[in-house]
Amino acid sequence: MLVLDLVGSTALAQQLPLHIWGELLGQWSLQMLELLRGWGGWILPLQGDAALACWPAWQAEAAVGAAQQAHSLTQSLPLAQTLGQHLSLRAGLAAGKLTLLPHLEPRPCGLPLHLAHRLCSVAEPGETLLCAGVAGVLEVSPGQDGSILQLRAVPPLNGFELLQSSGAAFYRVLLPAEQLEGSEMKAG
Repeated sequence: MLVLDLVGSTALAQQLPLHIWGELLGQWSLQMLELLRGWGGWILPLQGDAALACWPAWQAEAAVGAAQQAHSLTQSLPLAQTLGQHLSLRAGLAAGKLTLLPHLEPRPCGLPLHLAHRLCSVAEPGETLLCAGVAGVLEVSPGQDGSILQLRAVPPLNGFELLQSSGAAFYRVLLPAEQLEGSEMKAG
């Protein structure tokens, strides 16, 4: 499960005229949807200034590639550049079992969605954080020599205190999408 969040959007919404803010958010949303779809993600309904998507565990590298490419697309959003605004993004990725809630279009529900949200909320602007489950699918020894991942201490994650007290590891991604092994730029 991947959660992308536009950093500082509340402040921007207060600074910009509503029609400009709407156009900027619309441009960002369309680019994120195209990007996530291009990387093969199952896209969930947008959450205002957040985009959500999920992949099967065996496609974890695509999810990481999408997250990393989302950072560069956000920074180069044409309208933001025209307005002189520097946009950045935070991303959280978590693995695990999901269930589907019945709806017009079924929606996934489960701990990975909540953990991805929490990781996204504690990520630094420009950072992608992921849980050990995603790291383990990507690499045999995450965080070791030659790894694209680095261990990252995170503050307490609301609702995941038990997981954290058991020594759960979290990682930040070190490389941009273009440098991830086997990845291709899919969209944008």
